[in-house]
Amino acid sequence: MTRLLPTLLLLSILAACAGPETMAGFDRPGLLERAPADRSADLQRAERHILVVRHARKISSDCNALDCPLSPQGEAMVARLAELIGTPAVDQAYASAACRTLRTAEAGGQAVVVHQAGDGMEAGCAAQDVITRNRATAFADAAASDARWTLVGEHSNTSCLWLAQFAGPEASQAVGCSDGRLADHAYGDIFWLYQLDGGWQMTVLPSAFEVDAQD
Repeated sequence: MTRLLPTLLLLSILAACAGPETMAGFDRPGLLERAPADRSADLQRAERHILVVRHARKISSDCNALDCPLSPQGEAMVARLAELIGTPAVDQAYASAACRTLRTAEAGGQAVVVHQAGDGMEAGCAAQDVITRNRATAFADAAASDARWTLVGEHSNTSCLWLAQFAGPEASQAVGCSDGRLADHAYGDIFWLYQLDGGWQMTVLPSAFEVDAQD
């Protein structure tokens, strides 16, 4: 018995240092590895998942037109998001009609369904675009869908609308939407909405797909 004690102690230390145990076959291990340990079991049991992300970094902070492109840093962020999501492609992807949100949502590997950047704004990423679908329709479609994985690309303020719609206003405020929008410096977070036992909950993967400017 005395000889077993060092071995048992070592096993206890290793168990304490290990990350959250993952169920065999969980379909997005790259995301799960970034999740808080105390949410891991619930995330793995969840029936549905909606990943809401603010668009990756744009070419300039004062470029706000719908056709404003991503910067090289932003393109690298999209690549990192795609790596975290992994394969296969998400079941559905939604985005505001702005180029920067559309390009970010393409990280899911699925054709992106766009909606108006703001109510009544029919302009889109390309000059010839006419967008009639509004965000309320996107909310309704996402809620009614049986898709397991959905990716949503939005803006600093409209990301908060999704969080409030599904997780509730208090949960939205608790993760940084205290004034109805994400902080100017907050990029690369993944807001992970998940449906468990019929209700929606949320956790955040902070800076999960942020990339340093020099990378």
